Amino acid sequence: MRIATEQLADIRGGLMVEELTESLAEVVNAVITTGKKGAVQLKLDINPASKGDAVVTVTDEIKKTVPQEKRTGTLMFATPSGSLQRQDPRQTDLPLVSTSATMPTLQSTPTESPSLRVVGGN
Repeated sequence: MRIATEQLADIRGGLMVEELTESLAEVVNAVITTGKKGAVQLKLDINPASKGDAVVTVTDEIKKTVPQEKRTGTLMFATPSGSLQRQDPRQTDLPLVSTSATMPTLQSTPTESPSLRVVGGN
């Protein structure tokens, strides 16, 4: 009796084993990255070519469950028409005020220290 892995290598001329290997690697890497569970399933359907004949058709199906990273949400606002937008449609725009008209002019600070005065002395 031939070993199962040798028989699997013959399915689709070896393409099934290549696809299975790639799927397994993808799921293993995603499990390591996400820390979540994944799965790979190999299903083989074996159908007779005709009753009593030794010829069969083997059809494979590879299914994989790749864990996904959690995606962050985007805060958006709904408009009355049902559209989404990033700005709150209820928020009115505030007029901008020029800062040069409202800012007082700063005076420079003296570079010399003021002279000291003695109080109560002659």
